[in-house]
Amino acid sequence: MKYLRLIYILMATSLVSCTQTPDEQLTYLEGYWEIAEVATPDGSKKTYSLSQNVDFFEIQDNLKGVRKKVQPDIGGHFTTSQSSENIDIEINDNTLVLKYTTAFDSWKETVIEASKDQLILLNENGTTYTYRRYEPILFSK
Repeated sequence: MKYLRLIYILMATSLVSCTQTPDEQLTYLEGYWEIAEVATPDGSKKTYSLSQNVDFFEIQDNLKGVRKKVQPDIGGHFTTSQSSENIDIEINDNTLVLKYTTAFDSWKETVIEASKDQLILLNENGTTYTYRRYEPILFSK
């Protein structure tokens, strides 16, 4: 079962990569993303209807960037945590790869899909993270 899931992920990666170039994916990466679902290699899934934290991606022209965890408030503002992850972006075999580094660790994720409304990342362990574009909930007076 584990190998079937890996084969499925690889097939999905190649299908998506045929229709979306890394440059196209890169145009959508920057911004605020809220986790929607996590799928592990064993087939289990966890769905999130609402998240307290949002991932903020900032990308520069030199294919470097930063990812930070932020917490939105009801006024449409964000509280930023002190931790951040530096990102080096690489394009390997027509695939967009995000290489993260912190003072304590380094890892990489492959962009499976990046669109206006959805971001799907696959980490080295085979876990798939599906994000939806964060939309603030604003309360009017």
